[in-house]
Amino acid sequence: MSGGANLVIPVVLWGRTAPTHCVSCVYLSRDQRTLITGCYDGQICLWQVEPTTFKMIPRCMLVGHTAPILCLSKASVVLDNNYVVSSSETGEMCTWDLVDGKCRELVKLPYVHTSVQAYHMVGSDDARLFCNGYYAEILVMDPFSLEIVFTLSSRVNPDWISALHVLRPNKRKTTVCFAVVSDDVVLGLTTTGTVKMWTLSGNEPKATDPIYENESKQIRCLNALAMSCCSQNQRTVLIVTSKYWQIYDAGDFSVLCSVMSARGERWLSGHFLCPDRVLVWSDDGKGYMYKLPANSIADNKDFHTASVEDDSPFLYYILEVTSRKPVCCPPAMRFVESSSVGPLLIRADSEGSVLIWNVPEVDNQVLNEMRTSSNKMAKNLEPFMSTSLVEAWSAMKPPPVGILDQLKSEVKLTASIYLPQQGRLVVGREDGSIVIVPATQTVMLQLLHGSHQQYNDWPPHQILEGHAGRVNCLLYPHHVHRRYDKVHLVSGGVDFAVCLWDLYAGTLLHRFCVHAGEITQLLVPPNTCSVSTTLLISCRDTNVLKIRVLLSLCDNKKYLIEIFRI
Repeated sequence: MSGGANLVIPVVLWGRTAPTHCVSCVYLSRDQRTLITGCYDGQICLWQVEPTTFKMIPRCMLVGHTAPILCLSKASVVLDNNYVVSSSETGEMCTWDLVDGKCRELVKLPYVHTSVQAYHMVGSDDARLFCNGYYAEILVMDPFSLEIVFTLSSRVNPDWISALHVLRPNKRKTTVCFAVVSDDVVLGLTTTGTVKMWTLSGNEPKATDPIYENESKQIRCLNALAMSCCSQNQRTVLIVTSKYWQIYDAGDFSVLCSVMSARGERWLSGHFLCPDRVLVWSDDGKGYMYKLPANSIADNKDFHTASVEDDSPFLYYILEVTSRKPVCCPPAMRFVESSSVGPLLIRADSEGSVLIWNVPEVDNQVLNEMRTSSNKMAKNLEPFMSTSLVEAWSAMKPPPVGILDQLKSEVKLTASIYLPQQGRLVVGREDGSIVIVPATQTVMLQLLHGSHQQYNDWPPHQILEGHAGRVNCLLYPHHVHRRYDKVHLVSGGVDFAVCLWDLYAGTLLHRFCVHAGEITQLLVPPNTCSVSTTLLISCRDTNVLKIRVLLSLCDNKKYLIEIFRI
């Protein structure tokens, strides 16, 4: 644990139960040897992948974000550069080294990204990150310094960009939104349905004046979730909303075909498989493969003609898993265009499970037979690979040890803090109790064999009881600044209570009930604040921030004063 005054060596004891990992986004590295899953708790799990069989085991847990992770993206187009960029719900962005798990760069911006796409622009040495989210611009960022290189803004109907796609036209000039272009093209779609186009030459100014759109057009599409252009012909565009997906003509952005979501499901995203086929997936964790009608295929003679009743999008495959229980939130899914076993659809869910489908390539003859047969039901395809953190934990022999295994209790651990000066570990539990143990001796008991394992009462432990529910957070103020009494320990729980403890006597000094919501975070104020004032921040699940001051915490005064502005 502590090897010196300023050196702390972290030791992780996972315990016999796998950690929770409710996945919010997923990404497969370019060398296909590492799968990255980000979760709603802010952690990132690295899975070691065998490229030929895609069997995987969890290798590393990256801790650095304090909020749900919304985006994962590659940081470089160079195959040997194993870096990935993550972005959280609070504007945190990190660049991670996938080899050793280190965080190379960290920034916190006043922007919340909902999508981050890496793209190698003309004239740049490496990839740039194109970001959109809860703001009215598209930010182009450097993936290693995480600085904003330049900004794409709107003159006409500025609004949040809900979907974007970046492409480089083929050698021939391409018509996009009435304009003939040969530079890099950025397509953006606002939440209110205005499609915009920016052309980038590679000589854009560095973070000075914003770059405005070249073309814009209003279409009937609200709150789009994803947009992608067919890479083969660059003439058709797939736009996905929660209620329907549509194919548009990139020349004038007219609708060519549309498919509603199934009852009880919502579309999440999609991708072109080839010019005449698309793969779209839903919040139920299923993938749907469609054959497009003739009027939606750019190379077909009937392209852009009126749709006919007997030629509509044909559903021919459903990628689903039938033997699993329903998940509590929509799974994270990602399409991988090429791999050693062909195109893949990856799904990671709230149970910490990862499933992979091999997207089948069905030739036109088989597809025509399926379409003309009496039974036009789509075929079902199960994933060829399935794993989870629970399965990985079950496969470990012997099972991983926990920090409090000597207590022989099944109560879950919910918070912990290490006190280096005392050499003690403080652990909050789900039943509201707090356990204090000597850190080094506890680690010795679990990891080192010897005569000390024969004693039932070694190492000694102390139990504090004062919360009526789960302990969410712990704080030792003296560790942050010496002006605080070294005997004081502060805890916050699900019972709306903040408890002040005498660490050495093991007694409860005060219990404050703020009646504002469960306490999820405790912070120490800056050194310039009055010594008689302790600032506590309570973040509720509703994302409403309550800031209150407990006056004279150490002087037995309990009245509360609400702070409206800081």
